[in-house]
Formats: sequence, C-alpha cells, structure tokens
Amino acid sequence: MTLTSGEPRSRQKSCVACADGKRLCDRQTPQCSRCVGRGLKCTYVNGLSAKKPQRRKFSSVQSTESEVYHGLDDIVSFWSPNSDSINNSSALTPWHTGSPSLVTSPSLFPAIFFPDTVCPDKWSIKQCLQSLKSFPQSFARSRKTPFIHQRLYDTYLPNAIQDAFTVSTAYCTKTAETEDMTLRILEARSMSLVEQVHQTTSLEELLASVQALILFHIIQLFDGDIRQRAIAERNMVTLRSWTARLHDQAEDISQVSSWQEWIFVESIRRTVILSGLTDSLYSSLRNGYCANVKELSMLPFTSTSGLWHITTNAAWLISQSESDVVLYGDFSMAWENGRVLGELDDFQKLLLIPCVGESYKNALELENVP
Repeated sequence: MTLTSGEPRSRQKSCVACADGKRLCDRQTPQCSRCVGRGLKCTYVNGLSAKKPQRRKFSSVQSTESEVYHGLDDIVSFWSPNSDSINNSSALTPWHTGSPSLVTSPSLFPAIFFPDTVCPDKWSIKQCLQSLKSFPQSFARSRKTPFIHQRLYDTYLPNAIQDAFTVSTAYCTKTAETEDMTLRILEARSMSLVEQVHQTTSLEELLASVQALILFHIIQLFDGDIRQRAIAERNMVTLRSWTARLHDQAEDISQVSSWQEWIFVESIRRTVILSGLTDSLYSSLRNGYCANVKELSMLPFTSTSGLWHITTNAAWLISQSESDVVLYGDFSMAWENGRVLGELDDFQKLLLIPCVGESYKNALELENVP
C-alpha cells in the first residue's frame, strides 16, 4: 500500500516535556495529552501554544446517544441498562517507533483534528461487533488474530496464551450441554489471569496477558451472560491499566532489525489499538458513544498492506524496506483524502469502519451485517 503525499501542514514545536523526552507531542492546549496522562507540567517554548484548527468530525457522527442505543435493541436486548456508565477515561499515552507518521508528510498530530466523543452509526457498530466476535474463533482455528501474529509464539508459549487458546477452543466448540462448563472455565481463567499478572515483569509476558484478556473480554462482553459481563466490566479498569503499561514500556523500543522483532513490536501496536477499540465498542453499545477517539488517533501501526501476512523471514526482508508506520488518525484522514493507494486488508478496514461509517461501505467493499 502506498501513502501519497498531501499538502504539508504548519508545524508547531513540541512542549518542553515531550521535547526533552524525545516523544511525540499532540500540541493540545493548555496541556498536551502526554503531559495530562503522565501528570507532567506542560509548557511551550516562549509561551507559544499550539493553534487548534477547526475540529474535524467523524462522518459517522450522525445520531444522538438515545437514537443509537434504541436502534441496536436487537443486539443488546439481553443487557439491562442502568444509571452506571463505563469509565471512558483512557490511560493510553501516545508512543511511536520507527519511521514518522505518513512518511511523505511527517509530524502530523491527528488528535487535534478529532472530537472528544463520537457516536458511531448503527452499521459501524454492527460491523465492528461482527469483526471482534470472530477473533476467538480465528485464534482457536489458526492461532492468529489481527493483533496476534501467527508466528509470535513460535519459540515461547506464555501461560496466558495457553489459557486464551483453551478458552477460545472451548468457546468455539461449545454445545448447549457444555456451555455452562465453558463459561465456568472462562471465568476461572480470567480471574486467574487478573490475579497473576501483577507479578509480570517482562514485556513479553505483559503483551501475552493483554492479548489474553482482550479475547476473554470479547466473549464475556459480547456473548456472555449477565454474570460474565459483570466480571468483564470489573476487569475493564485492569485491561486499561495493563494496556497503559504495555504502551509505556514499548516507548523505548528502538527500530527493529529482524523479522521476529518486527512481529513482536507490531503485535504490541495492534494489541494496544484493539484494546482501545474493544473499550470503544462496548461503550458505544452501552452508552451510545465512545470517548477515547483522540487517544486512538495517536496510536501507530504498520500500514503496509500484506506485511502482517508474510510467513517467511526472506519475504519480510524484501518487503520491510517499504514499511510505513503511521498513526491511526493520520491513516484515516489520508484514506478519506484519497492518499492511501492499493488494496486494504481486514485490519485496515476494521480501523476505518468507525471513522467513516456506512456511507463508505461500498468503498470498503463491505456488506450490511444482518
């Protein structure tokens, strides 16, 4: 996939804290997102503040909270809405490795172009729900998902991933007679994971734990009974905390030099994004809106189509020179502006669905979900 250059945007220097830490700054005022997330003092050189352009709205913001929720009664009729709301304050902070976002148009700061909250349309919610619910089955059948590379655990299989595979397999093969036992196994493994992960010290173990909990959450939130949803809701704060730790610990990863290193780093990037999307989808279903749009827009991933699906080191060596690491928000805006050329893969389509909505379903080559 090729990202074509557009008109360069004006640039404003990073705040002092981000500049000293050599970190990406979104230049928001009075404090940038990174300083807010870390409790840092946010100041700009000579008192300069980033000029905020007119706020850009997702094209999918088309309905009010009540309209979205009412239109999804067929999906969420088994839920019992109450006055409690999900805490949508995201612990994610921007991190970025490798090449700059949109290599041909560097140093964009997408968070300033997106609103604080978004109400995705019904089509987008259903499409995202269908995609996420397919991940446990994909993992059980092929040991891969859009955020777990098929070769990620070739040499080492963490306990968290073993549990995730066991649960996913039991879930995908359950019958009416075995459903109760499947949910009991899911509950036990998720509780064990939450209790044990605090002892995790390595980045590899933390990544595996976050990936496993995402899979558990997908089953519990979107296809579980009331008890399973309650467990997942209690663990939502834990998932956000782990994602933030994974996010922070990955900040200092240098540019990768081998295929296995790239698989690991790209799996972290995608896992952080999918954690945020899972949170956003549940918030949209329950409340009618999501509130972590800005944080998601600042998350990076490799946009080069097909690179994730390469199965040999030799093929990666040939293709990696064309690798393009972009920020989620930059990718969305570039695609809408016609600067993303080539065929989209399923992961890229999943990222674009909540950004552009049903009006772009033909361009994304997606059908209505029944």
